Amino acid sequence: MAVVKLTASEIGMLWTQYVQNTMTIQFLKYFSKTVEDDEIKSVVQFAEEFSSTVIEDMQGIFQEEELLVPDGFNEKDVNMEAPKLFTDAFILMFLSNMGKAGVLAYGASLSASSREDVRQLFSRCVTETTELFNRAVDVGLEKGLHVRPPQVDVPREIEYVEGKKYLSPFNKRSLNTIEISHLFENIKTNMLGESICAAFAQTTTSNEIVAYMKKGEDISSKHIQTFSHILDKSEIHPPMASNSLITNSTSQTFSDRLIVFLMSVLSTTGQGNYSAASTASMRYDLVLNYQRLSVEVALYAKDGLDLMIKHGWLEEPPQAPDRNELVAHSSS
Repeated sequence: MAVVKLTASEIGMLWTQYVQNTMTIQFLKYFSKTVEDDEIKSVVQFAEEFSSTVIEDMQGIFQEEELLVPDGFNEKDVNMEAPKLFTDAFILMFLSNMGKAGVLAYGASLSASSREDVRQLFSRCVTETTELFNRAVDVGLEKGLHVRPPQVDVPREIEYVEGKKYLSPFNKRSLNTIEISHLFENIKTNMLGESICAAFAQTTTSNEIVAYMKKGEDISSKHIQTFSHILDKSEIHPPMASNSLITNSTSQTFSDRLIVFLMSVLSTTGQGNYSAASTASMRYDLVLNYQRLSVEVALYAKDGLDLMIKHGWLEEPPQAPDRNELVAHSSS
């Protein structure tokens, strides 16, 4: 039976997930050493074992296909001797977000795959990241660390939209439950991003990276305020930001290359969240807010890419041959 070659989509998805897992596992190893709560530590270890297995399986596929294994990230990108930078509450929030983002990313990778072994790998990843999310939420609920979405009173009868007033950005109706869900989740992810930027700003030794992280912190803070104000107008309490997610450590913990790369990943995820929220929202003022803020996130992500290119940190994904270049080379 002939071996089916990997498609461009499969190579791209495997490459992306491999590089991101080599980044994530540096955090997980550091978390495993610095976490204090035993139950949270068990969730960290589950995530670490999962990421290690994924990395090994993907390496195997790359080698079988005689493809270059990406450099990604390694133990040189984390200082395991650095003092505790993130609190246990942050670690648990990071893990639940990792699980949630993983389900979406691996689901997209699965849907773009054809070859059986690749589909099996991504199917397993979806299952494992679902389990990670559930474990993190369960422990968070048990310890009072998981921020639950708000509860609202809902109508007892089915209603239909009567006219375009329902969509109006001027005569603003109360938020529906779908809109509340997206606003609430986007506040939570921005709270995580705000804390990450603050932690990196106080531990990097580069003034250039400090400025980039401060900008990210300001953007997250502004977006939290925007979404919280909208919830307040409908008398719905937004999730409260916590000042206890990072410690006072100023020791460099992660390499500048790793932290800028993480911000590019978070920015991409944020744009995806805003796009989904914009599509799902039925009040035009919400749609306009998401589109406006998404542009701001995109520009911030571009600044990060420019930084990575400037310092030679950006690893190129595999790309198709340049036929014009091949022709020019053969005729020279």
